[in-house]
Amino acid sequence: MPRVSVDIDPALDHAVSIWTQEECYRFYVRQRRLYCSYMELLDLWLQAPVCVDCIQSDPFECLRLPDIGPEAWEEDILITVGETTLTQTQVLLLKNPDFAFECKKCGRSLRPWNGDEVYVVDNHVEGYYGLPMETPGKRQPSGRLRRRIIKLYGNECFKCGLSGRETKLHIDHIRPQALGGDAAFRNLQPLCEKCGGEKGNAEPSERAVYNTIYFGPQPSDGYEGLFW
Repeated sequence: MPRVSVDIDPALDHAVSIWTQEECYRFYVRQRRLYCSYMELLDLWLQAPVCVDCIQSDPFECLRLPDIGPEAWEEDILITVGETTLTQTQVLLLKNPDFAFECKKCGRSLRPWNGDEVYVVDNHVEGYYGLPMETPGKRQPSGRLRRRIIKLYGNECFKCGLSGRETKLHIDHIRPQALGGDAAFRNLQPLCEKCGGEKGNAEPSERAVYNTIYFGPQPSDGYEGLFW
């Protein structure tokens, strides 16, 4: 059977890429507001349930044991994705006995409480969606990226919350340029002059956050975001 080639409209492909990037940036900023100080770089992961068939088709994952099994599914959820997710799952099951996790790869319903084995896969947000974590040789962001960052952070200093209408905001390198900090989105934040001066050239720490959004209920049919 001959292969059928499909021409993708470059303009549409570019628009989808820009939308994906913007959604990732919004989600990243929301998570950073929740979990990070102005002295921390966010290392953001999405934890997702995957079925045994999809795991077996992955040569890098196929030999490992399931993370959530039927015999002790509550304990496994607690250990693997945390108490909040376990409590949420128990509540959802009380409301709807047909509730199921959904395999992130194929969409199959997964119910470890009914005998299914579930694997948990960690997807790094930037790597998964192709966002650069580093900009080798480039330490200064473009004017467009500067404006975008200030808008995404609500036109406020990330540390003190002072509005850009009240003070001048500048784009701060979380890892200072003097310590090798570059112009990647994850390394930039808006700060006012006072907070920027207090921060100085101190080395930031990294905070790993594992988001379990894919273990929750499926969104409504009207949902149009990138993350659920």
